[in-house]
Amino acid sequence: MNYYSSFAAIMPILVVLVTGMAVLLADSCLPVWRRHKLLSATVSLIGIVVAAIIAYQRLDSGASDLAFSGAIIVDTFAQSCNLILLVTAALAVLLAITYLENRRLHLGEYYALVLLSTAGSMLMAATNDLIVLFVAIETLSVALYVLAGFARTEERSEEAALKYFLLGAFAAGFLLYGIALIYGGSAGAVQGGGGTTNLAAIAANLKGAPQPSAMLMTGIALVIVGLGFKAALVPFHMWTPDVYEGAPTSVTAYMAAGAKIAAFAALLRLFNALIPISAYWLVVVQVLAILTMFGGNLIAIVQENVKRMLAYSSIAHAGYLMVAISALSSEQAHASAVGALTFYLLAYSLMTMGAFAVLIWLSRRGHDVQTLSDLKGLGKNDPTAAYVMLVFMLSLGGIPPTMGFLGKWFIFAAALQAGQTWLAITLAVASMISIYYYLKIVWMMCFQEPDRDIAVPRALSPSGVVVSVAITVAATLLFGVVPNLLSMLTNSGVNLPHP
Repeated sequence: MNYYSSFAAIMPILVVLVTGMAVLLADSCLPVWRRHKLLSATVSLIGIVVAAIIAYQRLDSGASDLAFSGAIIVDTFAQSCNLILLVTAALAVLLAITYLENRRLHLGEYYALVLLSTAGSMLMAATNDLIVLFVAIETLSVALYVLAGFARTEERSEEAALKYFLLGAFAAGFLLYGIALIYGGSAGAVQGGGGTTNLAAIAANLKGAPQPSAMLMTGIALVIVGLGFKAALVPFHMWTPDVYEGAPTSVTAYMAAGAKIAAFAALLRLFNALIPISAYWLVVVQVLAILTMFGGNLIAIVQENVKRMLAYSSIAHAGYLMVAISALSSEQAHASAVGALTFYLLAYSLMTMGAFAVLIWLSRRGHDVQTLSDLKGLGKNDPTAAYVMLVFMLSLGGIPPTMGFLGKWFIFAAALQAGQTWLAITLAVASMISIYYYLKIVWMMCFQEPDRDIAVPRALSPSGVVVSVAITVAATLLFGVVPNLLSMLTNSGVNLPHP
């Protein structure tokens, strides 16, 4: 494939990237652009829609191509992740319209950073080379570091950005060192006897190797640490609650969904290439899944801050997704595991961003709704918001007829198909534990009186958050009842073969 064809293959990523740069330059150089606050958001949404149309057409065609000498793979899984990431980015832009107005932070660079971060996430989903993976992660991360500290006058936001940056840089060191060791440990994988960072070449080399070298296994372990940080797996999750709590709520919503989608897309690419040596890493993945599921859920129980509670909830959901990664090792369950992971990523994105959207909906200028006490009596004061939040809590808890229930069911079924019955039962138990703190929010909203009798706060410029809430709650219920509408996503593993 020549360079023209390679650029055409990654056109959705390029559209998002160019739109982000255009918004950034226009906001910096054109005074008329800065005076019209919605211009940046509108242009960002247009770019996202154009990229989504291109990605959908590629997904519908079912084509699979290699670009840039095999460094990037454009298949149905990549396009499915692109669509999920673009939906997440669109919701993030809509939430920002309201949140930034509430906090008087309406700056065009916010939207540019969201788009640049999304482009990095999309590249992670399409990576077929570990060097490209590192570049994509840094593109994603640098934008998120800035977004986490976007509320520059608030100490908590600055603290969140600094923690995220320092720990992210530390994790990037692990990742880069691991890539170097994998290159050295894969000696002989390419013609001439050299090493490689290409995942397809590594997979082909591992098929014929009697056993992996110690250098290769050490490199894989370090890469798992680096990606585990982005996915917020226990014990690499330490940054998550502090950053989620301190970052602006609209940033937390985007970070919770976008970064996790990208991280698990990259983890799937990595472990799919390592299936020939699954006997060496399968137990590690299963232990990480158990620690993450129970660690996130048990600590979430004692949280009084809703953003911290949702942070630990996101950690637990990373554990559920690791169960799908574990099932990937089985040839019989391979396609089911990929489809389950893709479906759950969309479900998680919708219900998590929807929950944060309700918090923004209830916020007002100078005050963020963050604690459980802020939600007391919500069913009486604002029943619409309470019912919407109820839907998201039920979905996060995996209660039918929501999309979250079906997502967990698909992962549960994939684990059973892979013969990992005990891991599937562990997932069910961990999910039952989570219901306690999700229903705790419902109890506060519906069965508690507010601490003081005050008027219900309303968000300024509510159109963005109202559209976001409407989209997420409708999709969470619709796809929970009619999942066949997403059959293209659940079939995304068709041209991702078992090595």
